[in-house]
Amino acid sequence: MSISAPFARVLAAGRPQFNARVVEARRRTPAFDPEAFAAFLQSGVDGVIVAVDAVAPDRTTAVAVVAYEMALSLVAQGHAGPNARQRFVDRVWIELAPMLAERVAEAPGEVLAALNNAAFNLGKISERCGEAWLRHMTALAGQADSVSQLLALGQVLAWRSGAAHLRASALAKADKLPEALALAAFGAEGQASWTAVRQQWLANPWWSPQRGIGQAPQDQEIGAFTGFGGSFPQPPEVRPCAEGFWVKSGDRYSLLIADVWGAVLHPATAEEFEQPAYASGARAPWRKGTALGFDYGEVELGLPTERLAIAHNEHTVAVTSPFTHAIRLLPLR
Repeated sequence: MSISAPFARVLAAGRPQFNARVVEARRRTPAFDPEAFAAFLQSGVDGVIVAVDAVAPDRTTAVAVVAYEMALSLVAQGHAGPNARQRFVDRVWIELAPMLAERVAEAPGEVLAALNNAAFNLGKISERCGEAWLRHMTALAGQADSVSQLLALGQVLAWRSGAAHLRASALAKADKLPEALALAAFGAEGQASWTAVRQQWLANPWWSPQRGIGQAPQDQEIGAFTGFGGSFPQPPEVRPCAEGFWVKSGDRYSLLIADVWGAVLHPATAEEFEQPAYASGARAPWRKGTALGFDYGEVELGLPTERLAIAHNEHTVAVTSPFTHAIRLLPLR
């Protein structure tokens, strides 16, 4: 597999400098694989250079230099190329970045770094999260007519894809998008206005523009045994807080944040878990055998009633049991 003529011209013109950067990478990172780097240049970087050369040929060299340097770092750290620990960064370069050639040409370092960081971090949350973000970005990113709009859209779609901790910042970013694009980012094209949609989410993080009238909200589940690639070495305990729930599993502590789009865990401390209990003013769900009752209906838990623990804050109910390593999360309203 060979590289394109535009990329080949740039590499030939700066061959001594580019070769020196590879030598430096091998010196700094003994595990650096030149063959993996060459493969990523061909499979990922080259397509971006071709796309930029087609829309802004005067920016081809500048973009190629930035992309080459970035590719060195990504491959050396194991984030891209054939030996990468996950595949989402490669897919950003192959599937998404060429579509955004005009924005990449404007600010190659800023745009490519933002796309890489989003793909890598969302992929760490879950494969589903990374897949959803790439799918939404591929569908909508071409509508961003400036770098600032593209970066804002990326964060908005990260929240929609499952990064629940980004809810507040994503809502703020969506305020800066054209109304039609903000609504499209959430699949809310049929809603009256972005202002109305925003107010719904501020009132209830489990609201969804896709849910029909009378349709029960979708719940979430997070965690599994660490021996099977999960997050918890022991069945977890939870305590509610304003942001979500403090979680204890063995000697591990986390802050759990959840909403309609997903659930995420962040590192926390024993002191945070042990702080005075949070008093929610919301009415708790009622127990009915192995089910919980809500205003919107009953939810069967499918767990033994023995030592079943129910905690809630203003918007969310967390269910834990000594018989599972998972935490089930349900909307309170």
